[in-house]
Amino acid sequence: MTMKTVLIIVLMILTLSLGAFAQQDPDDPGIQDSIIVGSTYVDTGGTFAIIPIYAVTDDSVAFYNLPIRWSAPQGGVYAAAHTQYFYPLTSWDSVFDSVVISQDFIRQVGWHDIIIDSIIPPPLYTAGSRVNIMSLRFVIDPDSPPQLILIDTCWDDRNQSMTFGLADGFTDFPPAFVGGWIAIYTGTDNDQVMPSEFSLSQNYPNPFNPTTLIEFALPQESHTQLVVYNLLGQTIKTIIDEVKAPGAYSITWDGSDNSGNPQPSGTYFYNLTTSNNSQTRRMTLIR
Repeated sequence: MTMKTVLIIVLMILTLSLGAFAQQDPDDPGIQDSIIVGSTYVDTGGTFAIIPIYAVTDDSVAFYNLPIRWSAPQGGVYAAAHTQYFYPLTSWDSVFDSVVISQDFIRQVGWHDIIIDSIIPPPLYTAGSRVNIMSLRFVIDPDSPPQLILIDTCWDDRNQSMTFGLADGFTDFPPAFVGGWIAIYTGTDNDQVMPSEFSLSQNYPNPFNPTTLIEFALPQESHTQLVVYNLLGQTIKTIIDEVKAPGAYSITWDGSDNSGNPQPSGTYFYNLTTSNNSQTRRMTLIR
């Protein structure tokens, strides 16, 4: 088994907990606003990695507090000074970032409008789409050994936990968060990497409108069924019904039934069944 294979198996297990979704806050109606951190592979000898950070919002976000930490167990990896920002954050009155290398920590805060004036910058509103709002640059020592660097949110002793504030100036809540990683490995792109266990991930986003992403992993070839049911246990959509090779898969459900008819708002269940395993999760469609 190559080092790349070992790293990928480890990251698949660890990111199940790193990418946990927060309970939806009652002040965040509709689709849950989210922050998603990207991931990347770097061959040993690489000197940097660019990690995108995405936002998904259906609210007008006018303030964010986004503390980020990284964990490099073998050392030799740290965040570079200055975050690269993209629209609409590039038009905001203030976006602030500060890297504390000794604590493996990045403090990030942004304000949409500090002083009321004639020109009001646009809030962070993505209409439920995933938008790249900033990117982090990590410096990698060329002698850094193979390892998995996890990127997560954390508690900031100055600004506290991750927070979104709405344009009304009164409402704030914690968005959902999906962490990322940098995998430094030695090997070739031809290494055969297979999941070590059967898994069915929570769909994203959830709640959703109109589409959601379902991810699952198969450790071996098997006849596979992925089916959506309503609360009465009736089959709404058979997404997959075929033999699948071992590997990781991502499937989108558009909220329609087998005839292509859009389904109403409500709670649905999706079940993944193979020859040896079966798992069911719940999701919510909001029209």
